[in-house]
Amino acid sequence: MTDIGGAEDFQILRMKYKEESETVRQIFFKPHNVRVIEPTKPTDRTLFVANIPPWLDANGVKRLFQTNGKIENVYMELKPTVGPPTLPSDKYFPKEKASDPYATGNGYKFAYIVFERASSLRKCLKMDPQLVHIANTKEHRVVTGRLKYIRQYNEQIVDEDVLLNEIKTYMDRFDSEEAQQKEEEEMLGEADDEGWITVTKSSKLKTGQLKKAEENEVRGKKNRKKKKKKTELKNFYAFQMKDEKIKHIQDLRKKFEEDKQKIAKMKADRKFRPF
Repeated sequence: MTDIGGAEDFQILRMKYKEESETVRQIFFKPHNVRVIEPTKPTDRTLFVANIPPWLDANGVKRLFQTNGKIENVYMELKPTVGPPTLPSDKYFPKEKASDPYATGNGYKFAYIVFERASSLRKCLKMDPQLVHIANTKEHRVVTGRLKYIRQYNEQIVDEDVLLNEIKTYMDRFDSEEAQQKEEEEMLGEADDEGWITVTKSSKLKTGQLKKAEENEVRGKKNRKKKKKKTELKNFYAFQMKDEKIKHIQDLRKKFEEDKQKIAKMKADRKFRPF
């Protein structure tokens, strides 16, 4: 579990839901000082915020702190983390409400506010802890209850033209990234000045495909030979049987004559020569 430090490390921001509310809530915040380096959450520009009420979304959190300077990003989390931030879910394929930190009504949350300048973070640390901020105003409404569900229902209605445009944009970006990756892998597959070749996943795949193709080709040739052998019908017709017998008799006579010559030569070489 990520260590968020003790209560004495935090500063307090007081807040009410609306002007008429009697309950004053407390949001805790401090600089995001961790040893793990995360490029999206630089320690010199990131503010860690805790105890965010369930009805307050990322835009509401942004409004509370944007008076200190321009904000680059607000990352919502269900629990503190030092790794890459959780990004908002896709508009057309949203996450389940229980696991989506950007949804409202699913418990208290945490946030990482990334400012554009480090001076804005230092300015946050000088905020008046006695000042009570109002979350729901006429200019910035916090949508809850029936209005919230109406908005969620309306957001489910998809504009086909917008959806097709987003799909086209996504596929164009995907094709471009795939082409660039393929080009980089081909460059790695070429030998360098010392003759070394970098082995990549695609090069292994190509080698395996080539070997498989060669094996299939050899196997195909063998199968074709077997098929040819199977299709050859010997002594199927009567004249084939007659020719085969004649040829066999001729071979036997030829071999008999050769054997007679060998025996005669052996007898001639077996002369008795005492001296």
